Amino acid sequence: MKKITIIVLSIILMLDSISLYAWGQKGHDIVAAIAEQNLTRKAKKEIEKLLGGNSIIYYSSWMDNLQNSPYWKDGYDVTKTWHYANVDKGQTYHTMPKNEKGDILTGLEKLTDALTEHYDELTDSMKVDYIKMIVHMVGDIHCPMHAGRLSDLGGNRTKVKWFGSNTNLHSVWDSKIIDSSRKWSYSEWASHLDRQNRKFKKSVMRGTYEEWFMGSVANAAEIYDYIERLGSKPNLSYQFVYDFSPMLEEQLLLGGYRLAYVLNEIFG
Repeated sequence: MKKITIIVLSIILMLDSISLYAWGQKGHDIVAAIAEQNLTRKAKKEIEKLLGGNSIIYYSSWMDNLQNSPYWKDGYDVTKTWHYANVDKGQTYHTMPKNEKGDILTGLEKLTDALTEHYDELTDSMKVDYIKMIVHMVGDIHCPMHAGRLSDLGGNRTKVKWFGSNTNLHSVWDSKIIDSSRKWSYSEWASHLDRQNRKFKKSVMRGTYEEWFMGSVANAAEIYDYIERLGSKPNLSYQFVYDFSPMLEEQLLLGGYRLAYVLNEIFG
């Protein structure tokens, strides 16, 4: 009995150490807050009407929390792999083996197509779910470890220390670097980042999901190269925060502007 208990606990700890998600709640809130500040009046009105008066910020982490809901097995479990797409070193998205359940690109394309080409065929509850998912997934597509390598499960198997504590590279980009970079609330982050002019916004509010994803692939490659130069299980701290805060801020900002672009195209 004792041996069985130890095995079960080991499995639980192993699963708990592997995160399939990126951007913690604050990261998703930041992206959603920036997006909300850039919605057209019409889009904001239509979306809030569907969401029962709530903002997109309110539901920014809804998709991460789905797996803990009693509805997870009622069809929502098909979205489990829609948070990421893996690209190994020397590979591209198109040369990597595809998950038959879909990935973040195929998921976003499916949801966007449904809301643009088949809107009248959807029930209100479907529209609501699709909005919540897009809000979350556009945030995810801008997190580098969501384009991380399959060989290390998007950074989950790359062991590092964060200010002396054991963790992994995925967890660092999930929330640790955000919390260590600035002691701001999500609204303060959004206020301080969203200060670009119309020309800049227009320049980044274009392109395809795949093009945006490839930006994250490039960022992930830069992060992996940095970590590999440091050797096995490096202790990341202030220098890492300093070196990667510009990338972090850029990705949060781009995620917010592009989420606004997607929603404005659908509802604006």
